[in-house]
Amino acid sequence: MKKIEVRFVVAVSLLVTVLVATFIVNSRSDSRLESSEPQVRDSSSVMPEIVGAIRSQSSWFCPGVPANDKAVSGEILIANSTETPINGKITFYSTGTKSVSALLVVQPFSQGVFDATGGRRSKFVSTVVELDNPSAAVEQRIVHPAGDSVALCANKPSDTWFFADGFTGADSIFDVVLTNPYPDATVVDISFVTADGRRDPIALKGVVLEPESVYSLSMGDQGARNEAVLAVAIRASTGRFVAGKMQHFLGRGRLGYTSSLGAPATSRQWWFADGQKDLDIDEQLVVFNPTDKDKSVSVTFLTGVGEEMFREPLVLTIPAGRVTILATSSLPAITDGRYGILVTSINDDFIAATSGEDREFVVVEHVVSRKVGKKTGTTVTFGVPSGSPSKIWTIAGGLATSGGQFIVANTTSIDAVLKVSSVGPAGVVALDGLENLGLGSSAVLAIKIPAAAANLQLIVESDVEVVVQRELNRGHGLVGHSSVSALPYRSTDPSSETVEK
Repeated sequence: MKKIEVRFVVAVSLLVTVLVATFIVNSRSDSRLESSEPQVRDSSSVMPEIVGAIRSQSSWFCPGVPANDKAVSGEILIANSTETPINGKITFYSTGTKSVSALLVVQPFSQGVFDATGGRRSKFVSTVVELDNPSAAVEQRIVHPAGDSVALCANKPSDTWFFADGFTGADSIFDVVLTNPYPDATVVDISFVTADGRRDPIALKGVVLEPESVYSLSMGDQGARNEAVLAVAIRASTGRFVAGKMQHFLGRGRLGYTSSLGAPATSRQWWFADGQKDLDIDEQLVVFNPTDKDKSVSVTFLTGVGEEMFREPLVLTIPAGRVTILATSSLPAITDGRYGILVTSINDDFIAATSGEDREFVVVEHVVSRKVGKKTGTTVTFGVPSGSPSKIWTIAGGLATSGGQFIVANTTSIDAVLKVSSVGPAGVVALDGLENLGLGSSAVLAIKIPAAAANLQLIVESDVEVVVQRELNRGHGLVGHSSVSALPYRSTDPSSETVEK
């Protein structure tokens, strides 16, 4: 990792203009939400989403779970917020074993929980869920002694996937799991970046992903052992696939277990709702530039006080093919408490870059380690990319256990009004006291849910675009929490995929 270049821009007015534009919304956005219909948004989004009535079915490609350790289990959760049953099938993929499928039904206004391994033993098993209802929400959960973890499932495979944070310090375990759900082989090239620069091992070029199978890679065995900086890029020369990661932290300031879907593309912006500064918190932004050109990004902290955002705009330069780590906990200008974070790619004139000017940007992950006494819990979260802030979000699996909460960040310059509903036997019902919550412009709000609704699917509605991130208890009496984005709704079709047999 090259030394961070931090510039406090003299011409603040230029950047102010750009950032204000980021927060400006359509003039119709100040009206209150009148229905639960999805809002039209940028179709270039790379994030999993629910597209509602514009399709007759949906497919979800989950990143995979460990399946050879009796102390670890995996689940697929399917949430049905409609008044009709959802029918579909779940297909299980592993290494060296033919894929198998099973039929499933999820009753109205309920959640179905299914074994993510399909009863088979393999290093990793991944799943594809195909449903006859486009309004269903699907996610994956791993129950692990080092901390439970929830991951999103993709709407479609991709020919590229990226991971910004792949820490292997103190012999921590970082597994990349690649799934080819198609009946034809996929060929990929895998490269990675450490503090010393980019590496393209010959052994990782032209890797064949066999049809309907899972391929896993332990990065410590690929010459990336004991690395505090480790980003990975996987590009297919033929075919498409799905990539996930499993991380077991064992030291050097990190402890715990986390899993996630990769980023199928770079993005011009990355939003994070759960920034936090405290004496017991070590927070970092890990920015990966997988392109062959240097990139500059601005980092904005959403505190609800708009004018403070522009006093000292923070700009980082990320060299081509490198990783830059910003230790936000050490920034004196950031006061203790919660905040949102916006990372925006900019050009040399400190004006926000657009997809028309440049089609490749950066990938950003947020790393938080919480300490209580001698115990530590580490959370790693992908941000919400460009095009994905929405007026409607769902938390498919609820908050699982007591101690969970979700955080909402207002991405606009207009005050928001929020409504939180649960999905249960009585249908979609607004929660008492959460029907009319105020949220200031560029502000964040942490919301706790009554225990009676903690395990139910939740729906968050806003009259302006927001991002929603969930904090879950890690279980097993462990410190800290796991974190994952909620699922946004939209009304433009992201080119859904089904697996042809």
